[in-house]
Amino acid sequence: MKRTRVPLFSAFFMIYIFVSGGSFGIEEMVASSGPGLTLLLLLVLPIIWALPMALIASELGSALPDNGGFYVWTRRGLGQFWGFQAGWWWSLALLVDTSLYIVLSATYLQNQIGFSDEIYYAICWAVIAVCTIFNVLGIKIVAVGSSLFAILIISPILVLGVIGLANWQFNPFTPMTPPDTDLFGTDGALIVGLSIGMWFYSGYESMSTLAGEIEEPQRIIPRALMLALPFVALMYLLPTLASLAAFGHWERFSVDGTDGTVSFVDIGRALGGTALGHALLASVVLGNLALYLDYMASGARPLQRLAADGLLPKPLAFINQRFGTPVVALLLIAGVNAVLVIGPFQSLVIIDVLLMVASYALIFVAAVRLRVQEPGLVRPFRIPGSTYTLAILIVPPLCLIAFMMSITITDHSVSLWGLDRFNLLGLEIGWYGIAGLMALLSGPLLYPLLARNLRSAG
Repeated sequence: MKRTRVPLFSAFFMIYIFVSGGSFGIEEMVASSGPGLTLLLLLVLPIIWALPMALIASELGSALPDNGGFYVWTRRGLGQFWGFQAGWWWSLALLVDTSLYIVLSATYLQNQIGFSDEIYYAICWAVIAVCTIFNVLGIKIVAVGSSLFAILIISPILVLGVIGLANWQFNPFTPMTPPDTDLFGTDGALIVGLSIGMWFYSGYESMSTLAGEIEEPQRIIPRALMLALPFVALMYLLPTLASLAAFGHWERFSVDGTDGTVSFVDIGRALGGTALGHALLASVVLGNLALYLDYMASGARPLQRLAADGLLPKPLAFINQRFGTPVVALLLIAGVNAVLVIGPFQSLVIIDVLLMVASYALIFVAAVRLRVQEPGLVRPFRIPGSTYTLAILIVPPLCLIAFMMSITITDHSVSLWGLDRFNLLGLEIGWYGIAGLMALLSGPLLYPLLARNLRSAG
């Protein structure tokens, strides 16, 4: 496998984009959960949710620095069956997720500039084509592009933060939650805030999938992860705190910025003028484009490794010798995205949470299992403490995962044909739960067939 030198700052910016890609979307969290609870969650989730994953990604990434990343870890720690589930669930979620980044970018532009649907789709497909070419050319192009994107994304957010803090007028922590809102209900402030917050602080494992193409990944990736963790939290907290303190009107916050609502773009325009508003709009668009560029790179590697292990069609295992990139896997992602941007598949994005956190649970368990099974495995970066310490570390995120899966499966907010729930073994499951369980079960159902083909080939 061809390895490319990726400087620490480039790896840092790539991780920032994998996890964040900007601070936009927190507006929905503020309006739904309240300003106080939103700020509290932005402070707490990096510790109980993001930190365990960043530490485990650093330890296992340094011990097993290979393309496929978390798939390789779970396969080694839990066996081929669970390794396949982790790779399959994560890849399935990513195929829907990446198309959404393209849709969001084009929609922002269409709302601000105004153009026909034909131009809208032409822009979507042009972005997919350009990002595919960049990815085929190699990880160095992606790293350089990510660094440039990140600088352009971060700069206006910092300006918004500074201007907002300088014009502090309101208490940003009040009210803690919206009046007359149930804190713990199925659509309560805490559940909505946790759902959005966990999503914002996910992605620390993504850089691991590129480890096989990076020089000295054992040194570069853990350092970049530890630098990115507090920086991501700061870049979420700063614009939120500053906007609430200077602008107030938390109940009007929304990513749409229409019908009397305001987004960070509108708040920036109100506090810093038209130039800052335009810069923040560019940050929104570039953030989604950067997410697409990087996740296309990250998503292709597990697909390639699954194919190389005989668990997906063999052509997906092809590596271009000149650039060292999984060309067929990249083309597959591009082709699926080109179809999904037509919609209405974007409505499936909520199922991403179920698939993604299920794969995270396997990563956490695999980390502990590898400590038990292979205590002598060389870990250039090792989480301090014993195996028991590591087991305690993963308890909070596993509890959050169980909580998120339970509320997603039992969500009754969608009604079709007059039905909003089904009784399954005494548990009332909604439509999101049905779709999510089908997506989760697709892995165990496919595995026997794929494994049989693997044995036949062997």
